[in-house]
Amino acid sequence: MSDITEKILKKYRSKRVVRWKEIADFLQDQVKATTAVQWLLKSRKAIFIKKGLYYLKRPNEWLQDELEINPLLIAGHIHPEGVIGYHAALKCYGVAYSESNVFQIALPKSVRRAWKAFSFQKASYEFYRANLIFGVTSSVIEDVRVQHFSRERILLEGLMYPDRFLGMDEFLKSLESFSWINMERLFDMVKHYPIKTISMRLGWLLEKYKQQWHVTESYLKQLEKNRTESRILLIKNKPKGNYLVKRWSLMVPKTLGI
Repeated sequence: MSDITEKILKKYRSKRVVRWKEIADFLQDQVKATTAVQWLLKSRKAIFIKKGLYYLKRPNEWLQDELEINPLLIAGHIHPEGVIGYHAALKCYGVAYSESNVFQIALPKSVRRAWKAFSFQKASYEFYRANLIFGVTSSVIEDVRVQHFSRERILLEGLMYPDRFLGMDEFLKSLESFSWINMERLFDMVKHYPIKTISMRLGWLLEKYKQQWHVTESYLKQLEKNRTESRILLIKNKPKGNYLVKRWSLMVPKTLGI
């Protein structure tokens, strides 16, 4: 069994967070997979996260009984097609304005329903179904590569779902740390959202960070073509305490400024 477990540790040392199904597929034997996982847990070379999900320790961690696992590693490998999204994606860039123990994972729409949230150690994991054919990139966290929303996707998702970013104020404060945005990629993604609504919100946002992100007037005019005369809310559930930004027919909370 030691030979098998060594093969498993070597195979997944670049991931560290591994699913039982991966191990079973690798060994091509479910019984051996279960036995190997039990041995790894008993020998303290692995940590049980939840049913079917484990953390494989690095050799220098084998003797550590109290080991805190980076939640981004779990979020990045909990589902074979999952992607770290929303506020958690800001953490991958190191720009989240506030700390949060909630980590969001976007699952492909082929998954019939979002998984049930669960907690492990000090973190809580929440799941959402999303279109993952665009706006996905990757970063290395503690020598492990994880997939997450790109800067451009984060902008669009935050304008549509600010609650998934701890609110609009938190979202905007986090964006201040982005020194650049790829405008071509951003505009290519707009088609995946309600075109008029996202154009009006995005136009306001890009105008707000116009100097920082070197946004040209031509991009703003392109979005302006899609605006409507009817006013819309920047934050859907906040109908009061707003002021009108005429160029975008957008009602913006007074607390956010311009």
